[in-house]
Amino acid sequence: MTWDEKRLRNITHDQLWKEVLWTFFSDFMQLFASHVARELDFGRLRRLDPEVFTDLPSGRKRVPDLVVEAHTRRGEPELFVIHVEVERRRRRDTPRWMWEYYALLRLRLGRPVYPIVVYLSRHGIGLRRETYEETLFGEMICSMQYLAIGVPDLSAHQYMKAQTALGAAMSAMMVTRADDAVELTVSALERIAASGLDEARQTLLALIVENYARLTASDRDRVRTLLNTRAGGESMGKRLMGFFQKWGYDEGIEQGIEQGIEQGIERGIEKGIEQGVERGIQKGIEQGVAEGLMQGQRRLLLAQLRRRFGSLPPEIEAKIEAIRDSGRLDELALTVLDAASLDDLAL
Repeated sequence: MTWDEKRLRNITHDQLWKEVLWTFFSDFMQLFASHVARELDFGRLRRLDPEVFTDLPSGRKRVPDLVVEAHTRRGEPELFVIHVEVERRRRRDTPRWMWEYYALLRLRLGRPVYPIVVYLSRHGIGLRRETYEETLFGEMICSMQYLAIGVPDLSAHQYMKAQTALGAAMSAMMVTRADDAVELTVSALERIAASGLDEARQTLLALIVENYARLTASDRDRVRTLLNTRAGGESMGKRLMGFFQKWGYDEGIEQGIEQGIEQGIERGIEKGIEQGVERGIQKGIEQGVAEGLMQGQRRLLLAQLRRRFGSLPPEIEAKIEAIRDSGRLDELALTVLDAASLDDLAL
């Protein structure tokens, strides 16, 4: 990797996953699609430049997250394309979107396409195949399947045991008992530090743990304590603490929320709101201000909703004010970015 320090420090949510999936593509396929990985010649992969598709019925621009040209070790198809899409949550129209991407890539590249979608929110999906279907006059006109990976629905302990550091890093996002979360997170960080990877690759994996570990504010304090007290030569924990001090966030929740509101509302840039939410949540957790964080999340969520849908019904505001789950507020704030109506929030 040839990234410089500035790029790593300012990497966004979307950039993080695009780079992780490509940098660790072999590990990713072996973890979640081993039957396909066995057929691939990983020495002949090529990342294709993302195309912006505008010739869609909705007229909305779309850029695939990762498109890889791949060769098989034997048989047909000898040359094909793997398309991986990362979604914060599963929307009602996700199957149709996956089909549209498939059709456009198949037509433009003239090669078979193997589609994969990665979900970052819990939906009870796990690892399975999803189907898009179209019927007309009671007859099946079109049917397409794709691999769906609901990362937060998978077993953390199962993927922690994987041989790759990617499995350990992604286990921080997965299902585990509440009393195991701290030790699991520390183990993931230690696996990354002991992986032998260069600093840029360690950074990518560490950012997954830092941003997606399912920890409370007190859990994060315990993680810091454990990292600082791990024994053995040059403590792996101390190395990791220094690593996060170098790459981690260093501002407070209030500043993050204000920046998100200012950029998103005053400038009308949804990206600014997203960054304000993500940075505000992360900074608030790191400061251990759990209640302050949730209040800031509620305030920002209401501002986003008013910006998107205008005046809100009193019952909607009351439901949001009643939420006491930081993770739920986080998911709602991200859901707003793609919601077509208030019904999509499922309050």
